[in-house]
Amino acid sequence: MNKQTRTTSGPSLAWAASIALALGSSTLSQASESPDDANGMTAYMRLDNDVFAGTDRGYSNGTEFGFVSPTIQSFQDQRLSGSTRWLNRKLAWLQPQGYEYNNMVMTLGQGIFTPSDWRLETPDPNDRPYAGVLMLGVTYNGRDENSMRSTTFNVGMVGPSAFAQETQDFVHSLVGGEDFAGWDHQLRDEPVFRLMQQRLHKRTFTKPTWMSDVIFHYGGAIGNLTTFVNAGAEVRIGGWIPDNFGSAPALPVAENTAPTIGALYSDTVRVHGFVALDVRYVAHDITLDGNTFKDSASVEREDVVADLGVGVAAHWGNWKIAFARYFRTREYRSQNGEAELGSITIRRAI
Repeated sequence: MNKQTRTTSGPSLAWAASIALALGSSTLSQASESPDDANGMTAYMRLDNDVFAGTDRGYSNGTEFGFVSPTIQSFQDQRLSGSTRWLNRKLAWLQPQGYEYNNMVMTLGQGIFTPSDWRLETPDPNDRPYAGVLMLGVTYNGRDENSMRSTTFNVGMVGPSAFAQETQDFVHSLVGGEDFAGWDHQLRDEPVFRLMQQRLHKRTFTKPTWMSDVIFHYGGAIGNLTTFVNAGAEVRIGGWIPDNFGSAPALPVAENTAPTIGALYSDTVRVHGFVALDVRYVAHDITLDGNTFKDSASVEREDVVADLGVGVAAHWGNWKIAFARYFRTREYRSQNGEAELGSITIRRAI
């Protein structure tokens, strides 16, 4: 295990948000749209944190900012900005074909991973390594009434340049938490990428006083960040459920960013519940396996990992909020018990 030099520059949440806003501006339509229009732009923020489950270890914190384009027929739609159409020409090989309803999503995300014992300056070699990941992403979605294809390309950095230590120290200074002692041993700097595709299919059931649907998903990812294949399903039930492909905030299934068919604006609060399951066969995870070409901490990874999420989502006006409690099986052999975390997504038409 090589000791790392601590990065001295310290970003704040405002720093991350400013980058996200710069990214999102490139997906703004050139003509203004009504916020409650089906073809309007939306923005969201997702926060994952194990503090919601009463712990502070493992996948300790994740934050993502995203901007979702209008629903379009073509990724060269004139309502997209010139820079967005240029990017779409370069990434045409990622885009779904043959769908009437499409959109794209730009994201900035950070993940923080820490071991169980935060007090050790030299971390336990059998515990999860300290790691931070900072990622940019673009997602292309295409859908019809009951099926959807989603392809995501992420690029970024793992290591001190992901600013995970600085972010955690900043947040803990605000809430009065302790500084974790072992960040000098985090994974070393390494550029990372991931190409992920998911397919989704749903069946909807409508009754006089309630609705429900079941959404099946399957797909996988390849890259030096993570490589896996996955499958699962989500069941939703309520007096009304949106015409999209899921409400669970933190599964690898397009972040609930399906192209919309019709306006979702509502003058009343509409609430529904959901249960979601995702099972993955993991061939590689850099936050567990360690750096690809450099000496670093690592643990013996479990090949099969499952997430079970239970939560509730609400729509009101141009706002949407979803919260889920997740129960995750062990990710590595020496892990002390299963993990729990919470995830919340706040989304608004803009």
